[in-house]
Amino acid sequence: MKLEARLDLPSKLGSDSWGDALGIHLPLNHTICRDPDGTPHTIREFVWPWTAYTKNRKNFALHFYYWNQLTGPLPKGGLYVSPEREALIRELQFLMTRQLYYGNDNAPGTLEGKLRTLYHLARFAECRRCTIHAVLTDSFLLDAFGETVPDSYVRRWLVWLSFLRKLDPETQLGFILATPKRRKELELRVKDCRNNARQHAPLPTRVYAGLINNLSIELDDIEAHTPQLLAALRDGLRMYAQVKAAHGSERMLIGRALVEKHGLGDYIARRGFNINVGLSSLTGVVTEIFQVCKLQIHVFSGMRHEEVRTLPYHCMVTRKSGHGRRHSLIAGVTTKFNKGRRLRTHWVTTDREGFRAIRLAKQFAEVIYESLGFRPSISDSSKDDSPLFVSPDYLPWRFNQKNAEKPIRASVMELYRLNKACRLRLIPIIEEQDLAELEEIDQFRAWRDEPEFSIGQQWPLTTHQLRRSLAVYANASGLVALPSLRRQLQHITREMSLFYGRGSTFCRNFIAIDPEGYKRHMAPDWQDGGDEAALLAFTRDVLNSKEPMFGGAGNFYQRQKERGEVMTRQDVEARMKAGLLSYTPGPLGGCTKPGGCDERKGLAVIDIACATDGCKNLVGKHSKIIRVIELKRAAIAHITAGSIEASFEIEELEALERVEREWRTHVSPSLSSTGGTHA
Repeated sequence: MKLEARLDLPSKLGSDSWGDALGIHLPLNHTICRDPDGTPHTIREFVWPWTAYTKNRKNFALHFYYWNQLTGPLPKGGLYVSPEREALIRELQFLMTRQLYYGNDNAPGTLEGKLRTLYHLARFAECRRCTIHAVLTDSFLLDAFGETVPDSYVRRWLVWLSFLRKLDPETQLGFILATPKRRKELELRVKDCRNNARQHAPLPTRVYAGLINNLSIELDDIEAHTPQLLAALRDGLRMYAQVKAAHGSERMLIGRALVEKHGLGDYIARRGFNINVGLSSLTGVVTEIFQVCKLQIHVFSGMRHEEVRTLPYHCMVTRKSGHGRRHSLIAGVTTKFNKGRRLRTHWVTTDREGFRAIRLAKQFAEVIYESLGFRPSISDSSKDDSPLFVSPDYLPWRFNQKNAEKPIRASVMELYRLNKACRLRLIPIIEEQDLAELEEIDQFRAWRDEPEFSIGQQWPLTTHQLRRSLAVYANASGLVALPSLRRQLQHITREMSLFYGRGSTFCRNFIAIDPEGYKRHMAPDWQDGGDEAALLAFTRDVLNSKEPMFGGAGNFYQRQKERGEVMTRQDVEARMKAGLLSYTPGPLGGCTKPGGCDERKGLAVIDIACATDGCKNLVGKHSKIIRVIELKRAAIAHITAGSIEASFEIEELEALERVEREWRTHVSPSLSSTGGTHA
């Protein structure tokens, strides 16, 4: 029998097979991994190059220097390893080979996380002056090590224990794993860590609207200067080639004359770049343009960082659906929840916002590809070789110019690399109203004690916040307080609702390569965003209500508040997950009925019958009914007097006014025997 390492790659890049003749301990000269060109690497090495197994061949390695806790590249030639430490390294490698040949189909990042968990085990053994084998076979030492594991690694350590427990002690592991006596304590630590974990904050509506508006202004400015920028780049490529041919120098500054020739001095200086360095300042501008375009795509698609960063040059797709509407889709690749394997899929965006950023980025990427003498392929089999956000380091005047013969790399574009001047232009400063809104969203989180949310600081933006904010706010626009933000999200909401809404079989078939593919996409986040939006709306409108509530459910929760028995946010979340409670904002307040309403008649927009019949699921607000009455009176003024439409509207207005008088005097409508069960 032969075992193959669980690496989803051609055999020429995989590990050697593990035959029965090799026994439990693989020899040190056993090939465990290979470079992208097929060069083998053995277990004997202290660093296993893992680049060939990453998406887009990103530089990656599994190193076994467990005592080295510093970040950054290792020194050339590696670190000094004493005989004692080498022995522990061999034990770590023994455990990692179990993971590679007997474990799950692990993504590179997952493998690294499992190895880093073992670092703690090796350091513990070194401190106790014993072997890792001794720790794993002794319950006392196993429990002692469990106490030292950092909270963030406890869950991974329990996964290791479960994995090792499944291996055959004689043919796969070589020893009997001890049973920890205090495993329950570890499980409680995992639970506490999960409960205390801080979720990514959705952007407060003012910050969200400010970011979207600032991105639009920034893109307007870029588009206004795009002709000059592209002309300057192409002119720079020509001048650089001429000067280099004449002088043979690869490190030169053509100077600010090129910038001034194309009238870009003020534009570049306003962005915080030094115009005296000429071509280098243009490189910085291109990098910044890519970062702004990337943020715009995040805002109007909900994609993750790597999904946007590695988009192919040809990524815009327009599809016509069965109802005749044309949809703007971004075609890319995701590896999330797919064990590191690439899965082709699509994200919904808009032509006006999402495609705008992609078209702009393509114009600058085209210049870089021209400098390489390369034309991006549109073929599905090779288009991923041409990233949309191609690294500006390929421009010939860059000192660290990359070799064009290698797979073309995408720009790095982490958010923290964004130019300081650009951050100030894009990201709003936190104000008191923003903290107040966060406290409405989660009143049990001490927002004011977290330094990153201090008033006067820039909002601590992350790309995942944009994903969560889009899913929550666009899913339930009733949570969006600013009318301008509602308008901005209106189109993307309609598009996403058609594709990502519950019950959308078209969505699932469209984005799925395998039957479960949709679970790895934006679609489940979008659907979960509806649940979270309901939770946040209930917290805002019911738990944190500053005015009396009416209706069946409103009276119930009002009495709870008066007795000091208000549910916690966690209680509400648990009831919603169990399907015992829901919340949908409405014109008069909100409805707490799970599922659809079976009693509302016709196409009524206002839930008048809910108020007049004493619906047990209604949470009514006096301020809301006053506003509805004002709008109803204004509408009647534009209807022909004496018409059938006018009589219907007047009848509804009179019913609303009766309910308003009852609510105004804090007397709820009585529950009638016939209407009390209306939902």
